[in-house]
Amino acid sequence: MNYSIKLLAILPLFWMVSCTSPKNNEAKAVEQEDEHAYDEPAEDMVHLVAQQMEVMQIEMGSFTNINLSSSVKSNGRLELPPHKKALVSSILAGKVVSIDVLIGQKVTKGQILAYLENPSLIELQEEFLQAHSNLEFQKTELQRAEQLYADSATSLQAVQEAQNDYNQINSMLLSSKAQLELLQLDVKNITKGELISRFPIKAPIPGFIHQINTNIGIYTLAENNLFTIIDNDHIHIDLRVYEKDIQRVEIGQEVDFSITSRKDSLYRGRIFSVGKSFEDDPKAVLVHAEIDNPTGNLLPGMYVDARIITNNETVMALPNDAIVNHEGLDYIFAMISKSNEEGHEDEYIFKKIEVNTGVSDMGFTHVVPAEYLPEEIKVVTKGAYYLMAEMNKGTGGHGHHH
Repeated sequence: MNYSIKLLAILPLFWMVSCTSPKNNEAKAVEQEDEHAYDEPAEDMVHLVAQQMEVMQIEMGSFTNINLSSSVKSNGRLELPPHKKALVSSILAGKVVSIDVLIGQKVTKGQILAYLENPSLIELQEEFLQAHSNLEFQKTELQRAEQLYADSATSLQAVQEAQNDYNQINSMLLSSKAQLELLQLDVKNITKGELISRFPIKAPIPGFIHQINTNIGIYTLAENNLFTIIDNDHIHIDLRVYEKDIQRVEIGQEVDFSITSRKDSLYRGRIFSVGKSFEDDPKAVLVHAEIDNPTGNLLPGMYVDARIITNNETVMALPNDAIVNHEGLDYIFAMISKSNEEGHEDEYIFKKIEVNTGVSDMGFTHVVPAEYLPEEIKVVTKGAYYLMAEMNKGTGGHGHHH
């Protein structure tokens, strides 16, 4: 028996020298014994190649430590602060002559989104140039009146009248200049005689183009919303907490949440504000939690199911789709190996592991494996049902696919 154990330990060496070793027959015997040992638990294993994984939409992940019991249940939706969302319109009606962005495109503050045309734009620039010219003339007249007064050649009233004329023209110039600057035009170029027939629409904030509500050739009014820009980097959750639970909620508590329409992913946030009054229908307090959104896949308006953590007790959990029931027992599938042989498809080997299950919430279930599993082991988080069906196919239910 000890001799067999030693042979098993050095089996790779026998495999390499089997062509020349005088103990070739003995090595083959040990090899066959080892293969038989591997086949012994094959009824608990399933082999899949990469194509099968893709067809079955198998997804893998790891265990998650979350709080499923000591928490306040809530729901709400993702929102943006008012200063992180912009509805972009024009201050002057005009015909849309170009659109320079696409939906989903990232833009910077001040970036040009579109150009509009309006015949009155030329008139505004001509009024500005006329006021600019008149001011220069009136400035000269005021200086002349002041000099004549200093030489006692004119009255103080004449100086005051010249000053008043200068102030009026200067006011007209400033008003005309302000209108042009509101249209994002460079008045320095206009003073050089460079009249512009179109004006730009620029992004007031950085972010992503969420909506485009116009087309080239459309004549749009000043109050029409042309673009919607959102900055998802500062998205947060608005949660409704009912009267019976509000005493358990405070600033700084962590929040675990999942998207209502997509239960397989879990996110985390932290409460930064608790409302001081009740909202009606239903009677609840609004609680605001900031969240991390590094991938940008969380969007305003998404509904969430959340749990506000009231203590730090966590359990090891997996998505509900990771657990499959067979003949009255619950199982998960852990990946025990992955082969990458050149010229062949990647092959995955999964082992069926019995588990005890506990409380379920937010699409996750407390799981206690019946045998030791390393912390870093990969587990099938979606599609476990298909693996169970695949494993039970074929003679003896071994589920081998080579």
